[in-house]
This record gives sequence, structure tokens and C-alpha cells, in this order.
Amino acid sequence: MERTDEVHIEKKIFKFRRKFIYTAAVAGLSGLFMKEVEGASKKMKKNKILDRNDRFDIGGGGEEIINKSYDLGYMYEKNHGGCARCSVGALQDSIDFIPENKSILRGASCLDGGATPTKKANCGAFTGCGMVIGELCGTDTYGDTSLSHELILKLHTKFEQEHGGVLCSEVRESMDADCPEVVGLAVKWTAEILLKQFTNYT
Repeated sequence: MERTDEVHIEKKIFKFRRKFIYTAAVAGLSGLFMKEVEGASKKMKKNKILDRNDRFDIGGGGEEIINKSYDLGYMYEKNHGGCARCSVGALQDSIDFIPENKSILRGASCLDGGATPTKKANCGAFTGCGMVIGELCGTDTYGDTSLSHELILKLHTKFEQEHGGVLCSEVRESMDADCPEVVGLAVKWTAEILLKQFTNYT
């Protein structure tokens, strides 16, 4: 099967899932997303900076966490708008080792739509996911930032492959301005990257 066929099939699966999730949310069943993932660690209360040696045991819950992140990203953008803050919120609400930090959510609130009228700056979903990566494994001082750069580069590669770049205008054109789908995918990719780096998920 060629790569284009695989991408087409993957998009169909995501579109089916997002329709189901949105219907469930409208029907008042959004609580299904809040189900605890068995074996996952408790939500971190303190903002511990993670390094290359940090690992969390999530049992076999990796796929469930990744799917939940996509679903929440799609639903938050669909219901509230604001691709950057919705990406931050979806990652905080779906991955237990990401601290609940309202300051990061608030900081992302002006970064949607490329943060400019021209839409020539980075996609807000890319930026919001980058803020979470930086919060997790960046630095409070001017120390080593190599891990956070490695992880954001992996996300950048995903955007390049799917959208041809990370600029808001490029992403919107590639997805016919379907911003909920953009957010869902960005959060899904980021969840995969973070789980592969910091958990037993492979």
C-alpha cells in the first residue's frame, strides 16, 4: 500500500472518530474522556522538569491516551476555538504527567490563527504543543535545551509531512481550514512523541 493510500485511510478513521466523539459530547457523554487510564501515574502537582532518564509506567494504556488526546483536541477546538490554547488544554487533560498549569493555557490564548492577521506565523496548534513540550523538559534558567528541541523537531517533521510546513496559512490550506482536525492531529502527534520519550509506550 502506498503512503498516500495510508494517509487517506488514516484521515477517514480520524474523521469517523471525531464525528462520534462530537455527537457524544453534544449528548452530554463527554465524561467518557475523563476515564482514568489503568496503570497511568497520578497527575503531577509540581512542575518537575523532565530529563532523558524520566519514565512513567502507563501499562498498556498508550493507544487509549493518544486517542483521547486527539478526541479532546478536536472537541475543544470545535466547541471553544483557539487552536493554541485548545492544544495545551487537550494535552494537559489527556496525559497525567503533564501538570495542570492554567498559566500556560492563558499564555497560549493569543497565539491562535498564526497570532497575526496575515496568518504568516506558526500554526497555533504547533505553537501550543511546543509550549507544552518546553514546559515539560525545558529549563528554568539558561541550561541545556537539547531534549526540548529534539521533541519539537519531531513534531515539526510531522507537520511538514502532513501540511507542507508549520505556517498557519500552509496548514489551513492543506486542511481546508478544518481547524478542529488540525488541533486533533497536532495533539495526537505530540502525545505519541511524549509517550515514546517519557513512558514505556513503544
